Amino acid sequence: MFRIFGHQTDISRFNMTPIIDIVFLLIIFFMLVCQFIVAENFEVAVPDDISSAQSAASADEQITTVTVMFTEDDVVAYAVGSEIIAEDSGEDISYAIADEINTQLQHLPRERRAVCLRIDKDICFQLSQYALAGISQSTATDMKLAVTK
Repeated sequence: MFRIFGHQTDISRFNMTPIIDIVFLLIIFFMLVCQFIVAENFEVAVPDDISSAQSAASADEQITTVTVMFTEDDVVAYAVGSEIIAEDSGEDISYAIADEINTQLQHLPRERRAVCLRIDKDICFQLSQYALAGISQSTATDMKLAVTK
């Protein structure tokens, strides 16, 4: 019992400081971890009844993915992995795609340089040919297509 301002009071409160410290540390930890997780989460409309463009057997291999898709503004966009290539002109796009593929494949041995091509089902061939040209100009030795069975 303590006497505070002329009144007797029982000071037996629960100390919340350690719990608040732990909560803040967890919040900071999860904020940092979420920033390091960068994946290619592009919305691509694949053909009907397909849930994944990559089979479980090939998921163990590291494959660079080239994606041709529509943006929210209905503009065709090209991406290599998680890097989106800005559209300047047809020839510049294919060279930019080839450079980005070479950057991502440079640490792999020559026999394992594979590229997977994913194309939105609403993209016409004329627009996807820049991705094919970029793949052919790169150092990739193998190309896989994301298709239906």
